[in-house]
Amino acid sequence: MKLIKHYDFSNMDRLHKDWNVQAGDQWANNELQQYVDDENHIFFDDALVLRATYDDGIYRSARINTRNNFCFQYGRIEVVAKIPDGKGTWPAIWMMSNDPQYGHWPKSGEIDIMEHAANRLGRLFFCLHTEKYNHREPHEQYYTEVMFEGITKDFHTFGLTWSENEISYDVDGEHIVTYVRGENGRDGSKAGWPFDQPFFLILNLAIGGTFGGDADPFVFPQCFSIKDIKVYQ
Repeated sequence: MKLIKHYDFSNMDRLHKDWNVQAGDQWANNELQQYVDDENHIFFDDALVLRATYDDGIYRSARINTRNNFCFQYGRIEVVAKIPDGKGTWPAIWMMSNDPQYGHWPKSGEIDIMEHAANRLGRLFFCLHTEKYNHREPHEQYYTEVMFEGITKDFHTFGLTWSENEISYDVDGEHIVTYVRGENGRDGSKAGWPFDQPFFLILNLAIGGTFGGDADPFVFPQCFSIKDIKVYQ
């Protein structure tokens, strides 16, 4: 594979033009944070830092994406990041369809490269969401959780390899899980596997909600640091 995109955040002092900052008060999953666009919550310190704070009863954090600026279909992505350990933090590296061919979420799919909820400290989640298989269904089919002791202590490389019929995850080069289209009786149509279109990247640090759980205001601020992203095809 050839390197087609490289964000070396350790050598940047401003956000690359590919990235859009998202801001607003209301978000999904009963999350607590407001996403804001300011230098207190998005900045560089040998890495891109998405910082969450708690002041005057309000959680503020950051969320960015590459929609309409950079997207890709099939290949490999590697993200070097350090995740926070504060109770209630929910950092995520994920992807959505740039031009949803099959309709709004979850019909056009979601690829979660890495999620961590500090209420379950050290446990990483590797999931896909589709119209037929998503977290709103009682028996989600594309869901894996793995315990990594000490995962919040340093930077780690979160990798994903995506082909027409497979999506495979690894952490620091260690294979975690491979999801195969139509395997084990799963639906191989677009309702069960809509991953045949370009997806864009999303980085965010959510607080609380249905997945993040209860937040402890006394542990803030908390930082989600991303040092490097490489995409190969």
